[in-house]
This record gives sequence, structure tokens and C-alpha cells, in this order.
Amino acid sequence: MDKKSFIGRNVVVRIVKPYPTARNHIYTGHVIDYDGRFLAMDGCVLHFGRPSSEDPTGGLTTSKRALRWLALQRIEYVRELPADIDPFSPDTLRIASDGSVLYPVVDSGFMPE
Repeated sequence: MDKKSFIGRNVVVRIVKPYPTARNHIYTGHVIDYDGRFLAMDGCVLHFGRPSSEDPTGGLTTSKRALRWLALQRIEYVRELPADIDPFSPDTLRIASDGSVLYPVVDSGFMPE
């Protein structure tokens, strides 16, 4: 899929961690532009570590909705969200025990861990 085809779509973007124990950065929102080096998103950022029995959220914090330009070289992956999911609601996503992000699959609930 051409990168420009992501414009106008709701996505989840994972940023590459600079070192293994760094907190995860997941962007969720709406792609509004692409200039060849950066992807512009209107959305929120989820910051979290690996979940534990003491803190099953992994210390999840969520930023306010804002415009952000993400450098392509820092993007690990982009995943398109189903059209009926609100990308501006961090409650849409769940964090699995292995630290991966789960999102609802249309008509079938959350993806299995």
C-alpha cells in the first residue's frame, strides 16, 4: 500500500523503542498528511511499560489529542483501524500481558493474546 493512501484513514502507529526497557509509544488517530519523511496525525499518544501483576496497565498514560508529525524512520509499524472504531478514544485499545496493543476486531470482540 502506498504511504499516501493512509491519508484520511484511522490508524495505530508504534514508534521504535530506542532501548529495550524504554516505555512504549503508540499513536492512535487520523492521518492528515504525508510529505515523504513525516506522517502527520491528529490523535493521542499512549505511553506505557510492560504490564505486571501490580500494574496491569503498565503505567499507561495518555496525552491530549493534538497534531503530531512522526518521522518515518522512527515508525515500527502502521496498522489501519476498522472504520467503525473511534481512534481518538484511548479506551478503544487494550494492552496485552506481553506489552503488545490489542484493538477490537469488527464483529468479533478483542483479538486473542
